[in-house]
Amino acid sequence: MTNSLNAADPLAQLKDIHLPDPISWWPPAIGWWLSAALIIAVIISVIWGYNHWQKSAYRRIAIREIDRLFGRQPTTLASDLNQLLKSVAQQSYSTLEVSRLSAREWLEFLDNSANMQAFNSGSGQILATAPYEKNPTIDNPGELKKCCIQWVRRHK
Repeated sequence: MTNSLNAADPLAQLKDIHLPDPISWWPPAIGWWLSAALIIAVIISVIWGYNHWQKSAYRRIAIREIDRLFGRQPTTLASDLNQLLKSVAQQSYSTLEVSRLSAREWLEFLDNSANMQAFNSGSGQILATAPYEKNPTIDNPGELKKCCIQWVRRHK
């Protein structure tokens, strides 16, 4: 009789549902590891970028100052550029090393520190001769401006 009862009610033959163990929060899935690594990489990149931006602030200020200098009197332009380039160089190099340089040594330093040839053999030569002339004339002020801005951007 029980056999016929069981045959008539197939639901009675079912066993209880066994629930799986709850999912553990640790260790996280690979996607969470990748997300965490990506977030850490972004944070490090932002911090590095901000530090680099802060360290190169003097370059941006110097370039603005060069633009401002080229709008002034051409008679004092060479000496003003020399002062500006020396102060920029003192930001990056030893003050004693830079402050003692003058004339050709100064031009060689500028060329070597930015891997250029614009000061010793280009339009930048005026920076060595202008302090000793009464009324120095700059033949190509646009080229000199380009040369100075390039040095500010490229010096190490």
